[in-house]
Amino acid sequence: MVDGSRCISYFTIELKDQLIPDKMKGQFEGWMFGCDICQDVCPWNRFSKPHNDIDFTPVPEVLNFSTKQWEEMTEEEFKRYSASRR
Repeated sequence: MVDGSRCISYFTIELKDQLIPDKMKGQFEGWMFGCDICQDVCPWNRFSKPHNDIDFTPVPEVLNFSTKQWEEMTEEEFKRYSASRR
């Protein structure tokens, strides 16, 4: 069962400018976004099919970023990496 009140994506994306509640700090086991976990355990994904959509190809420059590099990435850098895909 998925508990939406503990969803990493909810706290990191949906709350936007709000701080992550103290009770959830340190609970993400090194994850920055939670959809990866949800996708891995979702029973509906057994019906998924491979795709060839270029928009979902990983950006090579960020594949081996350290936690520190992710944490220190500026919005300008993020936009530059995003724009390099187009």
